[in-house]
Amino acid sequence: MYNGIGLTTPRGSGTNGYVQRNLSSLRVKRPRDERGGERDEKDRERLESQLNRQPNAEILEHQRKRQLEVKCAELQDMMEEQGYSAEEIEEKVNSFRMMLQEKQEPAPATTERPTVTETHALAAANQQKNDRLRAAFGISSDYVDGSSFHADRKEREKEKREQERLERERQQQQKYTSEKKLLRDRYHYHLLASPK
Repeated sequence: MYNGIGLTTPRGSGTNGYVQRNLSSLRVKRPRDERGGERDEKDRERLESQLNRQPNAEILEHQRKRQLEVKCAELQDMMEEQGYSAEEIEEKVNSFRMMLQEKQEPAPATTERPTVTETHALAAANQQKNDRLRAAFGISSDYVDGSSFHADRKEREKEKREQERLERERQQQQKYTSEKKLLRDRYHYHLLASPK
């Protein structure tokens, strides 16, 4: 046996004592096309849902309120240690709570990373980052991932732009005719109202 590999003694084995892996039992990988599109589609949808997970606003609001109550509890503990009366403590804590609610602390800055356990805070930060990237690259908000692989996408976009152009022209024409009518009515009014 050399370096922990092989038989302790090759006597009677009919080999030199070196043990090799049996490569004939390896599973042959099938190409992607043979595996079936369903599995790939499901995997893609699962991954997209993980990437585009929206933060739960209720949970984020609850975390904000919880932080507010933690600050109030710290103030209450500090005042109890200093020997204030219960009524005085309650009054001060309520006024402190009202002040914090009016102040409404903003969400943490994007440079500050939320802790790993705050999944909804991470999702909110990720969504902000994606929105900034989308704006930086000039991607429209109605863009659908993977639409650039559709053969007729450019034709549909061209038709959509043409329809929008026609709608703008129609609105401008209506505006022009209404202004023209208004001017004509004013002119007739002045002709009728002016003394001869």
